[in-house]
Amino acid sequence: MFDKLNIFLPSILAMFAITVAAESKYPVKLKFEQMSTRDVSMLLNNHNVPQIIASSWEAASKTYLSKPPTGKTAKYDLNGDDIEEIFVYLSGQNMCGTGGCHLIIFQYSTENQMLEYKTARSSSDDILILNNLSSDGYHDIAIRLMDGTSMSKAQAYTVYKWKNGDLKQTDKTTLFQRPDNGN
Repeated sequence: MFDKLNIFLPSILAMFAITVAAESKYPVKLKFEQMSTRDVSMLLNNHNVPQIIASSWEAASKTYLSKPPTGKTAKYDLNGDDIEEIFVYLSGQNMCGTGGCHLIIFQYSTENQMLEYKTARSSSDDILILNNLSSDGYHDIAIRLMDGTSMSKAQAYTVYKWKNGDLKQTDKTTLFQRPDNGN
């Protein structure tokens, strides 16, 4: 009896591990976590972020004391160097417009030993990594855009291509079934 268990248990565990790995591979939904106002300010002011974004953040933080803007962060290794890129999402009054709120992507520079600003887009915090690096070296990233004025999200995700700090919007959109009714 124990011999059969010793033979079957490793194979059952291996099958379970393969199933879990296959289920959790792609798409990957980025999980954003809240940042402190101080940490957002330090990040925006010290890493070559365009002045218009940094000054909008500072102005909104000082003007809307009862309901200040928020910053959230997520991480994902987009270029396969085992160092995660940093996604920062800024929202709140004066931080969003008709194209959405600010999404900023930073990449760690091993040469300069620091985070470097790469790109910013009007966006939302609903982001999916669709695949591993493709044959042309790009990641496909799907972003569910939103109207930052009405705060309503689009039904479909817009597909972008990412490579070495360059985030290019494509003409493709895609829908995903979401168990939480798409919110």
